[in-house]
Amino acid sequence: MNDGRRAEPGAGGAPVEPGSNLIRLRDVSKTFQRDDHVVHALDALDLCVGRGEFVTVLGPSGCGKTTLLHLVGGFELPTAGTVSVDGCEVMGPGRDRGMVFQEATLFPWRTTRSNVAWPMEVEGVGRREARRRADRLLARVGLRGFENAYPSELSGGMRQRAALARTLAMEPSVLLMDEPFGALDAQTREAMQEELMRLWQASGLTVMFVTHDISEAVFLGDRVVVMGVSPGRIVEDRRIDLPRPRTAQTRTDPRVLEYRAHLWELLARHRAASDPEPERVP
Repeated sequence: MNDGRRAEPGAGGAPVEPGSNLIRLRDVSKTFQRDDHVVHALDALDLCVGRGEFVTVLGPSGCGKTTLLHLVGGFELPTAGTVSVDGCEVMGPGRDRGMVFQEATLFPWRTTRSNVAWPMEVEGVGRREARRRADRLLARVGLRGFENAYPSELSGGMRQRAALARTLAMEPSVLLMDEPFGALDAQTREAMQEELMRLWQASGLTVMFVTHDISEAVFLGDRVVVMGVSPGRIVEDRRIDLPRPRTAQTRTDPRVLEYRAHLWELLARHRAASDPEPERVP
């Protein structure tokens, strides 16, 4: 099966070794034609993400965060530069990269179990086995007992749990998440963050997570990649030195406030005047 990637040598012509950077963007630029003008979404962007790492991408609207995810996912191709995953150049979507969007993209006519089983059935897994695996995944994301519910019968947080389970059914090595908790209330959002941490630590997935929320970026990330606008580029790559596992108590760690204050000041210098303001630091 074509997984949307093309074999690529590593640095210096050598293959990328296991345990090294799983995701690599080299001098990547992306432009779009909008009517009679060209939009420079990304410019000369370099980024490496280690195998099993959780990297959050933070920045104002219009800085190219979603474009960055789409390039790694293979939904877009760079105008210049290369994007590679596990040593292979990304040439299109593939099962090794799963995407979770801001809005849960579930089929309204399918039950929760049927939604999660769908990608497995597409790949030829028998219906009974696909549904057995779907039930196991739903239990992992805290939806045991809701297997027969339809999306309209679920809360926003529950729909996102189901969407995450459906993505995990593809057994990806990379999980790409585009502000998946942005539409949730504060309490549900924090619960989903902690649930995601638990799933990530148990799975060994490599995660790239886009957010506007400074607290979310700090709580989740091993690193916070901060992007600026006009055109989109990385203005800082900040390692987050907080112990894992992270829990509700982590949110009160004095270092969290220090990281938030630093990132707020950095974003304030780079955001465009028309962008919505990031979260304020009390």
